[in-house]
Amino acid sequence: MATAIITPDQDAVVSEIQIAAPAERIFQALIDPRQVMQWWTSDDCQIESFAFEPRRGGQWRYDTKPTQMDINGVSKFHCEGEVLEFDPPRVLAYTWIANWHDHRSERTVVRWELAPSGAGTKVKVTHSGLKNLSVARKDYETGWRGVVEILKAFVEKRVDNAGSPATMRVTSDGNEIVSEVHIAAEPSRVFRALIDPRQVLQWWGQAGIYQCTEFTADVRVGGRWRSVGIGPEGSRFEVQGEYLEVDPPRRLTQSWVATWTGDAKTEVRWELQPTPKGTLLRLRHCGLAGHPQLAQSYRGWPRMLGWIQALLERGETAEMRTPISATGGHVA
Repeated sequence: MATAIITPDQDAVVSEIQIAAPAERIFQALIDPRQVMQWWTSDDCQIESFAFEPRRGGQWRYDTKPTQMDINGVSKFHCEGEVLEFDPPRVLAYTWIANWHDHRSERTVVRWELAPSGAGTKVKVTHSGLKNLSVARKDYETGWRGVVEILKAFVEKRVDNAGSPATMRVTSDGNEIVSEVHIAAEPSRVFRALIDPRQVLQWWGQAGIYQCTEFTADVRVGGRWRSVGIGPEGSRFEVQGEYLEVDPPRRLTQSWVATWTGDAKTEVRWELQPTPKGTLLRLRHCGLAGHPQLAQSYRGWPRMLGWIQALLERGETAEMRTPISATGGHVA
């Protein structure tokens, strides 16, 4: 249950809630227009558009369709502002100027703080600069409580949805590709599928795209790993590296050098977080800022995560998949 208070100085509304999801997932739900359009809306106040530039100094805006509501004589709501802080997945702050405020040019500030807590994340949103906006301030006390409760329902439903498709994003500095999928299997089982050669050969690939035919792993810090297989049009590929971190069943980090990217050395980190219905598997491919030309080669990570999900949830192997032509990258 969300809480919401007005601070004693009457300047801010502070609302807090606990969400059973990682901070990265929640942060994306706050800035991704596609996701915001799904959750930050209701039958009484339907969203019409949302735009957000994910960087400090970026602009954002929110518009609703005409409603039956009336706040300070306004029934079609618009707010906009500038991003003041952008520190994913911990802090997001932006100015908030709304057409329904008592003083419509008044600059207020909304600040989101996300902190790990138990098996999820504590979310705190503070809307400040409200001392001279008595009508809006009273409305925000109930309004923000409702917003964070809708956010919680949306994010937790996505996390618990076994069989849901993998997602992918590139960090604002271009250094990481982050891809996630929820798997209806406990973390120890998912971890084993990442390192067991027999299982890796079952899930890693699809004819015509990228199919692993040999996998070896010395699973210890400093141990070597190697994957060999067949790429598009029968071309041979090889990926190899060293295990940098082995912490079963929570984390696995490995260096990554692939034949199709020359001697470029990057890093792949697997993070496994238990959920009520399985495991949130997050992959971070790091070190891409030093090799910007490689980013396109790794756009296939969501498909690869879909393969391991298919094996663990449905028993689907690479041999069972219909051969298709390669599209968009070597990894998947």
